[in-house]
Amino acid sequence: MIGELFGYIGKKGKMTMIAAIIFETGNALLTAAIMLTILNMLYGVLAEPSQGLTAYFVRFGILLGAKFFCTIVTMMTMHDAGFAMETQLKERVVRRLKEFSLGFYTHEQLGNISTVVHDDVENLQKSISHVGVKMLADIFTAAVIGIALLMLDWRMGLVMMSLLPLSFLFQALGYKKALRLKNENAANLGTMVSRFVEFTRNIPLLKTFRGGLLFQDYVKESAANFEKSSKAEARQGAKDSAKYFLPFELCFALLALAGSLLTVNGNLAVQDFIAFIVFSRVFYTPFANMESYRVTWAQIQSSFGRISKLLQAPVVEKPQAPQRPNTFDIAFKQVGFHYEENGFALHDVDFHLPQGSLTALVGPSGSGKTTVTNLLLRFWEVDSGAIEVGGVDIRRMDYDEWLANVSIVMQNVILFADTIYENIRTGHLDATREQVEEAARKAMIHDFIMGLPDGYDTMLGENGARLSGGEKQRISIARAFLKDAPVLLLDEVTSNVDSLNEVLIQKAISKLSQGRTVLMIAHHLQTIKTAEQILVFKEGVVVERGNHDRLLQQDGVYAKLWQAQAAAQEWSIA
Repeated sequence: MIGELFGYIGKKGKMTMIAAIIFETGNALLTAAIMLTILNMLYGVLAEPSQGLTAYFVRFGILLGAKFFCTIVTMMTMHDAGFAMETQLKERVVRRLKEFSLGFYTHEQLGNISTVVHDDVENLQKSISHVGVKMLADIFTAAVIGIALLMLDWRMGLVMMSLLPLSFLFQALGYKKALRLKNENAANLGTMVSRFVEFTRNIPLLKTFRGGLLFQDYVKESAANFEKSSKAEARQGAKDSAKYFLPFELCFALLALAGSLLTVNGNLAVQDFIAFIVFSRVFYTPFANMESYRVTWAQIQSSFGRISKLLQAPVVEKPQAPQRPNTFDIAFKQVGFHYEENGFALHDVDFHLPQGSLTALVGPSGSGKTTVTNLLLRFWEVDSGAIEVGGVDIRRMDYDEWLANVSIVMQNVILFADTIYENIRTGHLDATREQVEEAARKAMIHDFIMGLPDGYDTMLGENGARLSGGEKQRISIARAFLKDAPVLLLDEVTSNVDSLNEVLIQKAISKLSQGRTVLMIAHHLQTIKTAEQILVFKEGVVVERGNHDRLLQQDGVYAKLWQAQAAAQEWSIA
């Protein structure tokens, strides 16, 4: 684990970390040197009261200046190393998140992911930059002082170290339980954060349906679990600390007793006895710090374990020798797929989308329409059969290159808390200002944008909170125009907009669809009357296919859906 952590720091970060350890060790040894100077001064004054103190004060000044310098350099270098590791870790985690399939996000709560990306990475940064440096420096300091005291008097040195193994034994015995409690507490924290996020997002709905009290209990339960696990972790830590520190106090008492006996019997000089009493505390300090390091180390292992789990989770596989299609016709060949919990979603689905054609998917909710688009985007992998583009299995294509050839306009538009310009430019990051504005014109949104006080530089709230559904949708369409991909996926883009926006969106979509292979999920059947091919899904199976007129003549599922929508349009409140 240590090797992996240092791997995230980089070459420059490693050199910075080594420098921090050297200067922190120097800092600790300078503290010992200052104490030694004090002892020498006392011995000198006692032996010869008339001697001057100037030399001692000069030595004090030099040592204090050196200690101040080491402290400043240590703080600067260990923070630099920690921030370097945090930056590299976060960049790696974010890159990994982009490579996961959609299935990963259905199993992992956003709160847990947020805890890993923010809390766990920050924990590692603080632990490594602060504790890691100090721990290694403490080891060197204890070794130097321990050897020096053994050389001064090996008997007193052995007494001073006699019960240290007992402390380490207590520490080792409590470590596994401490780590388990730390992991449980972190898991409860992730659950609590997820529930708080869910609660906050759904407050308007909960207030409307008076479900706040029920959900509030749901949140309280997670908070209570976190409180319980936090207390258990704290209690265990207190017990372990008490057991760890007890042998140190006993060692000091034994040292005082042994030193007194040796001094009384004339086997130990008084000044050496005083030196052991003073410097034994300096020697014990690094070991006393080890208890806090143990707690921190458990935290490091816990955080690193969750980060490693995230970084090692399976991603979309990339072929070693990717193939490129020459055309963009799409074929589903006997595709089968099932969700882990809900059984089969698709069964032996077989259809072909000619290049440049419009194919619509219709059917009741849960019939498999969205699953088709998710599989096409490789958000999931098929269980059987194959999906081909231009005769090439999409699993043999470069994943990023395939996605670059697909534009998506979905029912639920995702916008960022940034300017309108930057939100449109998401479709093509290298686009010029003129290209962005041209895409907006094609999407029938340019005039609206220019009517805003800041035009394209208008800041949007989170997920476009300041825009209507139709305005969001047209910005999404502008992205697709800017991307100019040969394949277009549409998910009933006019279902949640007013009549005026619907007309504008339909005009924009008609332009956008020209010359592209279009796959459209349709709920309003009126919008797909001119589609070359309509696929009717029911329980994960294509039960009907054909154009609008042919499907009406069959008087099957499609005809019933058409009749139901016609009846719904005539409905009014009595």
